[in-house]
Amino acid sequence: MKIRCLGAVRTVTGSCFQLQNPHGGITILDCGLFQGGRQTELRNFNTSLYRPEDVKAIVITHAHMDHSGLVPRLVKAGYRGPVYASAATCDLLGILWQDAANIQRHEAMWKSKKNSRQGGAKVEPLYDLEAVGEAVKLLRPLGLNKITEIAPDVEAELFTAGHILGAASVQFTVKEGEGDFKVLFSGDIGRTNQLLVEDPQIPSKSDMIFMETTYGNRHHKGLENSIEELVEVINLAYSQGGKVLIPSFAVERTQELLVLLAQAWHQGRIPREMPIIIDSPLAIAASEIYLNHPELYDQETRDMIKEGHSPMNMASLKISRTSAESQKINETQNSCIVLAGSGMANAGRILHHFKHNLWRPNCHVIFVGFQAQGTTGRRLVEGAQMVNIFRESIVVKAKVHTIGGFSGHADQSELLQWLRPQIHDNLIVSLIHGEETGTLAFEAKLKEVFPNLKTIVPNWLQTLDSAELGLDLGTALPAPMLPPTPVTEIDSFNKRLERLRERFLQRKKSLAPERLASLENLLVRAEEILLGP
Repeated sequence: MKIRCLGAVRTVTGSCFQLQNPHGGITILDCGLFQGGRQTELRNFNTSLYRPEDVKAIVITHAHMDHSGLVPRLVKAGYRGPVYASAATCDLLGILWQDAANIQRHEAMWKSKKNSRQGGAKVEPLYDLEAVGEAVKLLRPLGLNKITEIAPDVEAELFTAGHILGAASVQFTVKEGEGDFKVLFSGDIGRTNQLLVEDPQIPSKSDMIFMETTYGNRHHKGLENSIEELVEVINLAYSQGGKVLIPSFAVERTQELLVLLAQAWHQGRIPREMPIIIDSPLAIAASEIYLNHPELYDQETRDMIKEGHSPMNMASLKISRTSAESQKINETQNSCIVLAGSGMANAGRILHHFKHNLWRPNCHVIFVGFQAQGTTGRRLVEGAQMVNIFRESIVVKAKVHTIGGFSGHADQSELLQWLRPQIHDNLIVSLIHGEETGTLAFEAKLKEVFPNLKTIVPNWLQTLDSAELGLDLGTALPAPMLPPTPVTEIDSFNKRLERLRERFLQRKKSLAPERLASLENLLVRAEEILLGP
């Protein structure tokens, strides 16, 4: 079996892996959006890499867009096979895909208008609501801890990942000749004793594990310390007459924060008269889905709700569904807590709140999740003094806080704890879903703790072959090299590069995103060749 890495390698977004079994069928594990800088997001347009016409099945670990958001794009390109996920994930995907289609439509309209003023091409969205409707029809719920044949000679079993509602690790069993090959994809591994959901399960042993490393080089603060810090910031903002702005992911982080805020509110630890506003139609819809799946709550959450600390019975809770309701929040400077998307502040209503408040010294911004490179959230966390919001430069005078204890991802110690019971002599661990520095740091830690463990940190578009897994894969497999170019041809080659560069500069404003994405793929291939041994 061959596994091709189409995303979430040496980065945290665009999660996608192709499993090509010996009989030619392709199964895709996750199909996520690339998020971050413009060049990275161009990869979303190159659908041909995913070979939708050859794919037999898609399996989604969880509903976050960096793991699921590209499925409607493949459907738009002709995919009509099943899309498997847990029942709760299927429920969440419907609302998340619809929201993504609306965002892409608005962004495409804005970019097209800008391009038309400069004589450029019209921009098409990645997909529309029609593609979303077709994708929703393909959803097939899978039960946890049940083996299901999802394609010829391919079985899948889902295990609780403890990350968000319905999140799963997925173990595939692929028949190879007279034997079976078991490969496990961790998905996003949650924290031990995390709010709302059960702790991560430890799957049965596999031949190979693709393991996330989002926080492979970090240790989180304890939850209790993080709750104390959250309460302190809220009370400080209230005493200063300022707002608390929390960029929050619509799924999981918003629901966790609501539970914590409800508990603090009922205990009188935060001002009872200070409004707590959910300014996100998507988060509101996701919260309703959470309420429909109490079977996935952990015991602590069930007890908390039983004691009357439900977010839904807070007198100070306000729901902001419409744009008009959202705008009213910034018509007054009264203290309030605003939870709005997106979680990385790269889109959504939180940007409007930033525009109206980042320049105020009594405003407090709290980041409670990972901020990818290239996002506004990442720039603020790294101390930017000025950010661009809606093409306007905004000075940053607000206090920016990062509270890591709310992360939905396991830290280094918890990742080791999850992996330890699965270690055996022939295991190979492929380290994915982390920025390169964090992934390599986690690989070094693994070699320290498990000296005989074989590891690999794959590159984008790299293919791993199960027949070669007995090799020393401590470094990425090099791309095949062409014969050396004769010196007499170098000058000609340089001239061709110069001509290409001139042609690109002439046409760059009129190139469609699909063509830019194709060019970027070619550049990546060229870099692999030039950087190879």
